[in-house]
Amino acid sequence: MALDVSTTEHEQLVVVTLAGEFDVYTVAAFRTELERVGQIDRGVIVDLTGVTLLDSSGIGALVSLLNQARSDGGKVGVICPRATLRRVFEITGLRSAFIFGDTVDAVRVAMDANPQQ
Repeated sequence: MALDVSTTEHEQLVVVTLAGEFDVYTVAAFRTELERVGQIDRGVIVDLTGVTLLDSSGIGALVSLLNQARSDGGKVGVICPRATLRRVFEITGLRSAFIFGDTVDAVRVAMDANPQQ
């Protein structure tokens, strides 16, 4: 299955919305979109609401995004309402590395409330 990737850019925020399988076969589409966005010196929210599968390649791409954002002075939030996908972050120990919420507004508020993250 393919991965649909779309980006909405706001003044202080980029929202990257994914739908489909986020795995070794589709991770390149995500990385290509991030290259198009460029430097991550503001907030980025990755919306995983439409993701049906998340493997280690998808997690690796999110960690790379997090590392890039931190070095550029930005933050990364994740919308992940599916408990099965959120469990992947818990098992890997990455639950505390990202700012989570169920909506863009919830993640934005959490990002503003966590200046260190």
